Amino acid sequence: MGGGYSIHATDNIQECKDNMKALMLHHEYQHRHFDTLRRVFDVLNFSESKYVVLRNFEKMPDNVAVDSNHLDVDLLVDDYYEVKRILDGDSPQHFWSVSYENGEHRVVNTVSIGGHGVNFDVRHVGDNYLDKQWQQDILKRRFSSRTGIYIPSEEDHLFSIIYHAIIQKKVISDTYVKVMTKIGNFTAAQARDKIFLRGELDSFMERHGYEMVQPNDKTVGYFT
Repeated sequence: MGGGYSIHATDNIQECKDNMKALMLHHEYQHRHFDTLRRVFDVLNFSESKYVVLRNFEKMPDNVAVDSNHLDVDLLVDDYYEVKRILDGDSPQHFWSVSYENGEHRVVNTVSIGGHGVNFDVRHVGDNYLDKQWQQDILKRRFSSRTGIYIPSEEDHLFSIIYHAIIQKKVISDTYVKVMTKIGNFTAAQARDKIFLRGELDSFMERHGYEMVQPNDKTVGYFT
């Protein structure tokens, strides 16, 4: 048989959007717009994708200001592209050259909520943001909070905050000190003492067989 046509199917939702733009068909794409942050989590909860909000979730979803200047959401998910599709997240144009979709490392996705573009950092299993087994265990041990969003277990929350504060950040923020004193029963002095915190973190990671790993995302610090 001769002739015929070749058909190219896009690999993911971002490629679909970009191809439609290149073909000047972007006006045909129907973007998903969420009314509220609660609606975002309702849709995620209804899906089969596993996620947790890693931190700063205490006032979510109803008691946080939804705007592009003050809100960003840190997720850990089991499937990056599936959650990106569910949220209809856009890779910001100014990050395109270093985006995960372009073979690089940035995983920020802008989601339309209440007329605002809100950034979600979509960390995923295997991206070395944390040890892969720890990421899988965080998702396995997650639970639904009283406000209806999935969050890490108290132990995973505490030690992922310690890891983030002393391995990935230069300075321990007041926000993280409050978390550590509340759920770790540390004194304020202990929560600011990197040597003390490193000892606690090492014990936790050795107990579970986790390792410290350099993130694929080059914007995330590693022993900074």
